[in-house]
Amino acid sequence: MKISLVIPTYKKQREVLDQLEKLYGYLSRVNPDFELIFVVDGYIDNTKDILEKYIKENGLTKALVLGYRENKGKGYAIRYGMKRATGDVVGFVDADTDIQIRTLGYALNEIKKDTVMAVIPSKLHKDSNVEMTLNRKIVSYGLIAINRLLLRLPRNITDVGCGLKLFKKELIERILPNLKVNRFAIDSEILNEIGKVGYNISVIPFFLNKNRSASTSANIKEVSTMIKDILMISMKESRVFNSLILKEYKG
Repeated sequence: MKISLVIPTYKKQREVLDQLEKLYGYLSRVNPDFELIFVVDGYIDNTKDILEKYIKENGLTKALVLGYRENKGKGYAIRYGMKRATGDVVGFVDADTDIQIRTLGYALNEIKKDTVMAVIPSKLHKDSNVEMTLNRKIVSYGLIAINRLLLRLPRNITDVGCGLKLFKKELIERILPNLKVNRFAIDSEILNEIGKVGYNISVIPFFLNKNRSASTSANIKEVSTMIKDILMISMKESRVFNSLILKEYKG
């Protein structure tokens, strides 16, 4: 089973090589048939050059660097990488090393099951090991409530924004043309599309390193943008639904 992991990167030149080494070494041991697709979301620092130089010097033939000049957002970068993925399983993971590698181990074990089409980690899983401040808990519970209220999430989903997800290629090929969100609500949009088609999802524990980067904590601007995008997704769904009802009525 070939694994394609898309790693969207933005202003990560100080961290991205650690993530490359960690993922490449781990997958080489547990699932040697893989590709790492780094998508540099805007050429605003030296991330692209640093990655390409390191990959060439170390002969990392299963790592690829893509990108574009203007910053477009996490969602755009993920779609850009997924369109070029060749694996039987396609997923994405954050470019920093905040997520413990055992989360990927759990995800790989689950996605190999015939009945599982997607694997979604959750900070709220009973076996997760995530330390959250009160503010972070409020944000997490608030976002999942908003998602559940406005979108068609799969029933067993308890968290949306964890920075690692895996999908069978068949599922990605079906939902990718419908994905339009360019920024942080890409997770919500993906889960909304899965909820509409009804594929089986496995929810797994999520493990974060204690000494993680400040970027792990969502800021007010990011949360506001996510809520705005979630509202746009919901409005789009309503327009489509109303259009279908009207068409059937006229027919």
